[in-house]
Amino acid sequence: MDNQKQNVQMLEKVLDMAKSKGAKDSEVLFTQSSKFSLKANEGSLEEYKVSSSQIMGIRLTKDQKVGISYCEDMQEESLSLMVEQALENSRYVKEDEFEEICVSHKDRVFSDNEKTYREDNTPAEKKIELCLALEKGVKDKDSSVKGAPYNGYNEGESHSYIANSLGTLCFEKDKSFSCYTSALLEKEGKQSMHYHGSVGRNFKDLDLNNCIDESFNHAHALLTAGPIETGKYDVIFSLDMLDDIFGVFSTMFSGKSAVDGVNPYREKIGQKVAVSGLSIKDCPQYIDGFNYSTFDDEGNLRKEFSLIENGVLKTFYHNSATAKFHNVENNSCASRSPKGTLGVGGTQQIISHGESSETDLKKGRYLNIVSLQGLHSGADALSGDFSFGASGYLCENGIVGKGIKGITISGNFYQLLQEISLIGKDMKSNAYSTFFSPEIRFSNLNIAGK
Repeated sequence: MDNQKQNVQMLEKVLDMAKSKGAKDSEVLFTQSSKFSLKANEGSLEEYKVSSSQIMGIRLTKDQKVGISYCEDMQEESLSLMVEQALENSRYVKEDEFEEICVSHKDRVFSDNEKTYREDNTPAEKKIELCLALEKGVKDKDSSVKGAPYNGYNEGESHSYIANSLGTLCFEKDKSFSCYTSALLEKEGKQSMHYHGSVGRNFKDLDLNNCIDESFNHAHALLTAGPIETGKYDVIFSLDMLDDIFGVFSTMFSGKSAVDGVNPYREKIGQKVAVSGLSIKDCPQYIDGFNYSTFDDEGNLRKEFSLIENGVLKTFYHNSATAKFHNVENNSCASRSPKGTLGVGGTQQIISHGESSETDLKKGRYLNIVSLQGLHSGADALSGDFSFGASGYLCENGIVGKGIKGITISGNFYQLLQEISLIGKDMKSNAYSTFFSPEIRFSNLNIAGK
């Protein structure tokens, strides 16, 4: 607690500095973080890394202009220079009638709960054992395994503060653990590789065996895979891949992109943009979510809200500036690092369950896609057009058939949302528990194969 008290006093000192130097209002972000990582190679540790950092960033306003600056040295002289630099930077930007420091809390918001932080005293030896076991577990699976080129263990802890000249003070701490491995297989001149990870709030939450099995099983099934006939196919993406696709086209939910004129949905609020069965929410306190969050990067308290409801676009992610620009309610989605400018971002997307049973969802022939390549180079976020390399399985009536790879899947994402044929009943999660959705069956995607 003494360290926390000292940090709060330092933040208050910086805010006083900004006021004394002529800033109208100011906001300070301060983060302290520590990281520990391991990597294995050929049965030995290739990397054992321990690091820590601290960084403070200030955002201030003067004459309707915004200035930012940051520093990594917490000496008073450095903090003073940071404030002066932010004021100097504000002189060279345009006036902004929308961005301001405006969040005011009567009470301090100190989020300190097991949803984001749990004590863990696992000795380093156990973590090293897990890291080595990730590589060994994959290699022991089969003689065709040539290696686990990507594997490792990571843990991190961060303490984050937000304070502003209006009296707002927020604090949140986070601790996370993760591990991952990959399986590289080679046989008769053919190669395949797949990787999988696991996350947890405690070391004991990590699922070593699932990482090994998922990596090996997919790589093994795809080793002898090849392309299928060119044509139109129904597709069910794995939750990891569905999350990645939504991430590629996340511009459609950005209030900042709408302000900048590069959001394809910028004039579609209140209009139908997807099938009526599709509803998507941002749920910052979703109980099973790994991106659990109490407040945004302006200090606004977060809350659940709908992005798409029954196919209708309801709102974008907003911070105070974009909400003011659009003349709508701020839904507490400000995103900013100590070094960065004010942006927007979500927490945990939840796609509501549908009405289709497992039997109906997987009736007939369809592709189950478990890996995509060229996600960013093969997509145009503004038009929605995409063309990705893909691999997965040809399935029929729920039975997983032969592996497929060397195909290209293409279409238009925004049209795809209007061509959803079925949404399952059972909620599932991506590997990192940040994206939750039932399985969704898309109809008639273009597949280029042989």
